[in-house]
This record gives sequence, C-alpha cells and structure tokens, in this order.
Amino acid sequence: MFTDTQLKALADPLDPGNVEKRNGAGGKKLSYVEGWHTIDEANRIFGFGNWSRETIVMEPLHAPALVQDPDSPEKGKVVAAFYAKVRITVWSDDGQRSLVREGSGGARGFAKTVGEAMENAIKAAETDATKRALVTFGNAFGLALYDKEQKGVGKPETQRQIAQNGHQALAPIDEGFGQEAAPQRLTVSQRALTARSRIAADAEGMPV
Repeated sequence: MFTDTQLKALADPLDPGNVEKRNGAGGKKLSYVEGWHTIDEANRIFGFGNWSRETIVMEPLHAPALVQDPDSPEKGKVVAAFYAKVRITVWSDDGQRSLVREGSGGARGFAKTVGEAMENAIKAAETDATKRALVTFGNAFGLALYDKEQKGVGKPETQRQIAQNGHQALAPIDEGFGQEAAPQRLTVSQRALTARSRIAADAEGMPV
C-alpha cells in the first residue's frame, strides 16, 4: 500500500518545531499540531491527489445561546457547539487499493452574532475531526503527542525527502505482485463532469 519512503515518513519522530502549546485545564500546557500542518503533511507524504477528506456528519450539539456568566471572559457573546465526523481515504499509487480512516471531533465557537459563532464552531469541529482521523497514520500527524513522555518527538530524518525526490518516482513496496494493468482513477474534476453528464441524461428521460 505504502512505499518505503512513505512508511519511513509516517514512523519518523514528530519535528518539535511543528508542535504548538496552549493552556489547558488546571493551568496545564497542552501540546498539539495545527490543522493546516496535518493537511500539508498528508499532501507531502501521500501525494497531492492521492488522498481525500469527506465530512460525513456535522450536527449542532445545542442551540446557540448568549453567554451570561459574569465570570466568563466570553460574557455577552453567542456560543454555538458542533460535532463533526470526517472520513479520510488514501489511495495507493496504482489506484487499486485504498485505506479509510475516520475521526470525530467537537468544538465551540464564540462570536457577537449567531452566524459567526456557528461558523467558528463548524470550522473548528471539522478541523478537530480531520486531525483525529489523520493521527491514526503515525507520528507525522501528531500521534507522538498522545504519549505523556513524548518519546516520538524529535528531529525527523526524512525532512522533505518525498517532496525533493518526487512522489511519483517512488516504487511501491509490493510492486510486481500484480501484472494486470492498473485502472485509471478519475480526477475530482473528471468525476464531477461524469456525474453532471449522467444527471443531465437522466433529466432528459424524465416525464414533463
């Protein structure tokens, strides 16, 4: 499924330069990787176009409400909360195999208006779910941060080796097991055009 270089990149230590800190409960410092970084790593390791993200669930956890707690720093703002579930699909270079992982996440959003609060919560919930799905692939996506001792955090050896060598030039580790011609996997644009043509054809045959 994965090449030697991809497997190495997934198992490499997490670069501490990509780890951020934020305040948690009880004044503790929590380590995390940002959402944009996990997507950038997916493009680097899997190859742009060899993976996809699909939000399969997005639900509100409660109706938007005005924060009235006088001790809250968000007093006077609207709070909204959403739950999201994301599906990540990664394809092999030959397009014949795929690996699917799912992750769930939730988030609250605060703003002066209901619309802004909902938008903030939706974006954050989707990002959280995306990170939780990608983290199952390895340290590159923050898996090492779930270890309290963070033994898997350190300078990775591969760095940007995939980007430098070119993803398409890497041979899959199971190359040679199947001699059949690999089917061509349509691009997103090609799939969209095919679907639109099919819808138009179906519409022509519908009774007026």
